[in-house]
Amino acid sequence: MLLVEELAARGWPAAETLRADGWLLRHTPALARRRSNSALPVGDRHGDLALVEDFYARRGGRALVQVSPAEAWTSLDSELARRGWSGEGRTDVLVAGTGAVLACTQAGEVALAARPDANWVAAWAACEERPDADAHAREVLERIEPATAYALAGGDLGVGLAVCERGWAGLFCVATAASARRRGIARNVVHALTRWAAERGAQRIYLQVEVANGPAHALYASTGFQRSHGYHYRVAPG
Repeated sequence: MLLVEELAARGWPAAETLRADGWLLRHTPALARRRSNSALPVGDRHGDLALVEDFYARRGGRALVQVSPAEAWTSLDSELARRGWSGEGRTDVLVAGTGAVLACTQAGEVALAARPDANWVAAWAACEERPDADAHAREVLERIEPATAYALAGGDLGVGLAVCERGWAGLFCVATAASARRRGIARNVVHALTRWAAERGAQRIYLQVEVANGPAHALYASTGFQRSHGYHYRVAPG
């Protein structure tokens, strides 16, 4: 679980990071995303919460902690709750073997590229109805250090991103245009990215899905994924 969280942090990097006293502190002022602007506990123990509060206060924001894996940080979560930090963003982390995913998906019309071009960013913006896609391309995608593959399916009807290192690949940004859903496009994207990862030595795949996203859970359950652990965020009172 801890390795997956470390890989996920590298797979979706922040503009500014600081490792200090058992924390990975992340700050990306151009984006509002929680994972880009939260403190992740790392190692065997978390440090002083005052360090987290001071880090974000100096940058003009409220302190936010990603309690992940939630199963490993129950004492931290209890302490934050006792201090009045509210919980939000409950998410499941799903994992699968590359062989299992390939057996449950199928190839389709999917083009892969090592870097995101303007067409990929535009398709992602349309599929996820995400107005900040250009900002994410500048602030996150350009900072990814491990090997990446950007999938574009059906012209511009489906997208996805795989980040591969240390025998694992993380899937991010898997989305289908609203007009093209339930046609197997997401399965095609997952298949193409998983095959790419397997060819680079990855034996395991991980991804993150919000607990409330029933359709995504159904898709990934049918493609070989199982729940590994969960996480959520705690926001400092303010």
